[in-house]
Parts: sequence; C-alpha cells; structure tokens
Amino acid sequence: MLGLFRPKVLEEVESKFSGKLTVMEGYGHKYVVTGIWTQSGGIIEDIWKPVLKALRAQHEVHNKTWLILGLATGTVAKIIAKKYKPVKIVGVEIDPAMLRIGKKYFDLDKIPNLEVINLDASKYKSNIIFDYVLVDIYQGDQLPEFIYGDKFLNNKFAKVAVFNHLFYSDSQKENAQKLVQSLKNIYTNVKLMRVLTNLMIICA
Repeated sequence: MLGLFRPKVLEEVESKFSGKLTVMEGYGHKYVVTGIWTQSGGIIEDIWKPVLKALRAQHEVHNKTWLILGLATGTVAKIIAKKYKPVKIVGVEIDPAMLRIGKKYFDLDKIPNLEVINLDASKYKSNIIFDYVLVDIYQGDQLPEFIYGDKFLNNKFAKVAVFNHLFYSDSQKENAQKLVQSLKNIYTNVKLMRVLTNLMIICA
C-alpha cells in the first residue's frame, strides 16, 4: 500500500552538463533531480517563494522586467508570471536537455512573456538593464567558477540582483562569504536571507 505513495520516475535523460536528469512525480508535484539534488520543481518553489515575498516587501515587483540566469525547467519563471504580471522575463539556460524536459513536463513554453535563451550564462550579454536578475546556476551542488569572478559580477544586469548559494558545508559557507564580500564592493545594499540549506543574497 505504501508503494502507491512513493515518487515515480517519469523519465531519465543524460545531460552533458548535469549528468543524469531524473524527472520524478510524487506528493502532487513533478520535479527534476540530479543525484540527490533537486534542480527544478518541488523544493525549488519552497526556496524562492519567501525570497520573492521579501522582494515584494521592499520593492515594486509588478509589471517589471526579469532576467533568470539558470532557468532550468522554469519553476521560478512560472511563479513570477503568475503573481507579478511581468512585462518580460528572459530565461537563460545552458542545458538543452533541461529545456526539453521543461517543455514536456512543466509547460515551460506556455509561460507568458518568457523568452528562453539556450546559452552559457557566462556569455550572456544584454543591451538593457532589467529590474531584477535572479542568479540560480548550479551543476549538482556546485556553482560555476565564473559566478565568483569580477567580470561576471560587474555586469550588473539589473537594478536588483538575487544570488542563490548553497550554505551547508564548510566549503560552501566559505565560498558564499567570499561572494558576499565581492558583492558588497559593487552594490550599495546587500542583505542575506537563509532559506532551508541556502543563503539568498539580495543586492540593490
């Protein structure tokens, strides 16, 4: 009887960027995992919803432009589109396998006002300044090295930036602290918010 409630595998896909991607369904939700890490859907909503709520308390978030670096299957884009009536969302995602899963299982291609760009975020260029940029780039539990570099951080794609950084191991905490210090040299106001095992860094 208990087996009826266990999450089931909908599909497994090999990705050259993330290894094996497993699409799961359980407890009323679909989500994507690599190893033990949820990459999209499920708990990702639990991480970002309180952050978006905190942004709403401090800034105007309706009818704005959003850039998401690390779109995955569109979990965060879907929340923004539903709640905040964005003028435009641009989602950058390096992994075509993740985008295909997003369209097949998560209605990625049905999110209004979303432009999807299949590109390495380190190579993304914009000729506009967005209102918000959300940086949510992971391969497993690691952030790409370029995230910590001055070249990327000094781009300032938006007026308000939010960086998602895992914060449970000693090495992750050390890297997060280095990132925070770098961001304080660029942004006037840097606030920290703990959500589950993540440190959310909000910069304006």
